[in-house]
Amino acid sequence: MDDTTVPATAPQRPRLSASALASVLLGGLLFYSWFWISITIFFTGLGSLPALGTGLLLLIPWFLVMQVIVRIERRRAVAVHRLSVILPPTRRSRRGGFRGWLSDRWLEFCTGAFWRGVLHHHLAMLVAGAFFTLFVIAVWLGWTSADVALRQGALQLGSLELSRWMLGIVALSCAVVAGISLVLGALADRGVARVLVSGSEEDLRVQVAELVERRQGAVDAASQERLRIERDLHDGVQPRLVNLAMTLGIAKNTIRTDPDRATDLVGQAHSEAKAVMTDLRQLARGIHPAVLTDRGLDAALSALAARSRIPVELHVDLHDGRGARLDREREAVAYFLVSEALTNIAKHSEAEHASVSVRQTRDTVEVRIEDDGRGGAQVHRDGLSTGLAGLTDRVRATGGRLEVASPVGGGTVLLAVLPVPARSAAVPMPAAPRPGTQNPQNTQNPQNTQDPQTIQNTKEALR
Repeated sequence: MDDTTVPATAPQRPRLSASALASVLLGGLLFYSWFWISITIFFTGLGSLPALGTGLLLLIPWFLVMQVIVRIERRRAVAVHRLSVILPPTRRSRRGGFRGWLSDRWLEFCTGAFWRGVLHHHLAMLVAGAFFTLFVIAVWLGWTSADVALRQGALQLGSLELSRWMLGIVALSCAVVAGISLVLGALADRGVARVLVSGSEEDLRVQVAELVERRQGAVDAASQERLRIERDLHDGVQPRLVNLAMTLGIAKNTIRTDPDRATDLVGQAHSEAKAVMTDLRQLARGIHPAVLTDRGLDAALSALAARSRIPVELHVDLHDGRGARLDREREAVAYFLVSEALTNIAKHSEAEHASVSVRQTRDTVEVRIEDDGRGGAQVHRDGLSTGLAGLTDRVRATGGRLEVASPVGGGTVLLAVLPVPARSAAVPMPAAPRPGTQNPQNTQNPQNTQDPQTIQNTKEALR
């Protein structure tokens, strides 16, 4: 949804306010200046297109300016008239750099919401200009009548003589007309914005379709994660546990007849048990690493970079100015995005160096992973190579987007933009425990504390 959408809990503002009346005055001034400039540029550019396309020199800057103005008009509709703006989600280019920016501009140019915004901008100036003209005439006439009444006392217009009292009534009537013109102009401006800016049922249907697609991306990402865990358990941990059980069974049967062999088998089972524990720790880290929960995204990414087989340059800036920590979902998506990307780089890219940059602003988190490998990475959904497809689904489930730029021989760049919801600002940073304080969990449940000798014996048994 567009960032100008008014939340359902936002306080309702009266239809008439000082800002709404001021919008009529500002729209009138724009009508006598920018309105005619914009119309002239547009039609001159269209008329010059047959002349070797020279009209594009006028139309392209006009189009870029209109994109900015349309966004401003949507924000004005929310801030001034308190309208709920419903916009269909715009398509985004998967390209990066300047070409991606140009592609985004073209995709916006082809949307009906943009052209409705252009029509609203000019129609709002036209309506405001009409009421502004009436306002100016009324103010000028009332001011002149009051000035004549105060200076001369009466006014002779041919055979008609206007006394001081009549001039006062004229001045008062003009003041009322000027006020009514501003009120009607504000109501008309609200009506135009309500029709052309606030959206329609078609926009809602498109938005619902986008939400359904986003939900499907979340379901696909969860399904892929479940299949990965099932595969790791079936192919990794389960055979080792079966082997461990068989070794202990043989040791049990031979412990009386061949104690030496039984001792060797128990030693093998002990080594196998420690290896299984290591596998389970790796599996748990793949589901949700403990360091991510305990110490946050910065420490978790530092651990990833330290375990990487290729050198990784890491830059993390998670200070958004509000002292808040990212919510669990965004942290997990950013972590697994970097983890999967570094794994792919080590396996397939033949890169010698990689860099990871994570930067948080008030509204988004940008994750950029770059390597100097052979490139050629693509998003496949053929069931054979779906790593990037899974990452795309993860990012899309949060409402963000993932851009992949991977020319052959030119390395690969992944750029993920994750929106940060407003409620995530309420997640406090975890406080570090002070020396001498107990763990709150142990305080609430005394059974969690163990005897130091028991802990030492457990450590000796696991060695």
